[in-house]
Amino acid sequence: MSHGDHITRHRGAIRFLLLALGVPQALIGAWALFAPHSFYTGFPAGTDGWVKVLGPFDEHLVTDVGALFIALGVALGVAAFTLRRSAVLAATAAWLVFSVPHFLWHVFNLGPYTTADAVANTVSLAWTVIGGVLILALMRAPRAVVVPDRETGTRIEGVPDARAGILARGAYRYSKRELGTVPDPLRVYAHHPTVLSGYAALEYATARADRLPEGLKALAATKAAALSGCEYCMDIGSMISGDAGITEAQLRALPEYADSPLFSEDEKLVLDLAAGMTATPVDVPDELFGRLRARFDDAQLVELASEIAVENYRGRFNHAFGLGSQGFTASGFCVLPEQGPAVAH
Repeated sequence: MSHGDHITRHRGAIRFLLLALGVPQALIGAWALFAPHSFYTGFPAGTDGWVKVLGPFDEHLVTDVGALFIALGVALGVAAFTLRRSAVLAATAAWLVFSVPHFLWHVFNLGPYTTADAVANTVSLAWTVIGGVLILALMRAPRAVVVPDRETGTRIEGVPDARAGILARGAYRYSKRELGTVPDPLRVYAHHPTVLSGYAALEYATARADRLPEGLKALAATKAAALSGCEYCMDIGSMISGDAGITEAQLRALPEYADSPLFSEDEKLVLDLAAGMTATPVDVPDELFGRLRARFDDAQLVELASEIAVENYRGRFNHAFGLGSQGFTASGFCVLPEQGPAVAH
């Protein structure tokens, strides 16, 4: 389905309403389907029975109604799980086709009930109509116009804490614990929970990989960030490099690393790979790979190449959304963009 079939606004409220309507309906339906006489005499629990006062028991009618209730509950539940616009509209429309005439019939046939039961019956059935109408209203609510930030260039608004889903809230808490704040790219990913889950897993695996020294990986990622020109990546990459033991002098020397005495042979090889992988088209010749393989084992090479590839992925994503610096190096040195890779083959 096209991207337009995904509900992106008021997701939490719409899901809540769908489940608030669908789950009770399915449970009531199961009662009627599997215990029709009990349902006839005892529904709803705690009353004298709202069904039995309306006419004689008909097992066929009660079980059919039970099956219908379950079907409606399932449709609403599927819509709540997928939050596809087409599914939500279909389920809500079907629900209102049932609930509106059901409500109207009872409103005009309250004679057999006591006053308390009549009020309870009317209020509970009115909710079934109001709930469906609220879902349609939330789906039609106008999208807030987001003006791009003229300083950072951010093109869409990130998901705030109050609107974040369960997965995003967990990622936000983790980021605050690790970084002291929620990264702007993470708030953008939170618009799409499925993509966020995959990206979070990738970042978690990348961060936990430990076959290589952290300094080498941070150096490679920061070099790739400088070559891609991603402001956010250079900002956070410079901070991470500093935490991993990379000196400010080394960060300043990154553009001329091949001729700098500040880098070891291993560091220069790693930077060569970062420059080659970030070039367009990619430029990783056999000679360079052979020198890398002489210094690193297969698992280390996979970890290193993955680190650089992920950094390129981050840079391209952040460029697309205009995500700029977030102040991670406000009190320290931040690398600057480089014009293009210079690989020391």
